[in-house]
Amino acid sequence: MALSATATQPVHEDILKALEIRHALVLETSFDRPNLKYKVIAETKEPLKQLGELLKNRFANLCGTKYLNVKWGIKTVYYHAGLVAHQRVAVQKKWHTGEVQTKPDVRFFVHNTMFKSIESYYQESGRAGRDNLPDFGRVLCMLTTSGQGCKTEIFKSAMAQARKMQQYCELKDECQQQTLLAHFGESLNRKDCKYSSNPYDNCLKASS
Repeated sequence: MALSATATQPVHEDILKALEIRHALVLETSFDRPNLKYKVIAETKEPLKQLGELLKNRFANLCGTKYLNVKWGIKTVYYHAGLVAHQRVAVQKKWHTGEVQTKPDVRFFVHNTMFKSIESYYQESGRAGRDNLPDFGRVLCMLTTSGQGCKTEIFKSAMAQARKMQQYCELKDECQQQTLLAHFGESLNRKDCKYSSNPYDNCLKASS
């Protein structure tokens, strides 16, 4: 049995090929999370101040998740793979009485750094809104072109995935939900987003 929350169609094919399963039964559910709403915000010259104002003005007294690619910058309790088991357990108990991933009432999530791929972004954002109530995501995005000189195949593949995430963050007119689902091989009629109870920003602009 192979399980994945973010496998695209090419990854499906690679898994079946690697496992040498010719007649596999493949069961899929939709990637659409209609209660989640994503928003990309350009990062200012004072990102920590910007983050503080966002949390204070938009998400005061709500439970949320903040993702960072570094261990420093904000004084807080943190949770990452570098912690030993008992440290992670202690952090979990401070926040919730069970596994952090299964806390149902996470109302928002914020990413402060560009993600390496759409898959990782989608998976981490999926920690929120598991009680099916409305949830809001924010990406404070600062775009960069560093590292273009490396020629290794692994690096070029990683950069290709990162560029897809960058392109998503740069969307001006396209429906963000439609673009996100298309990455995973799903189609969405833009009208379904535009006239939904929780339309994305670009669809709101198109209807105004």
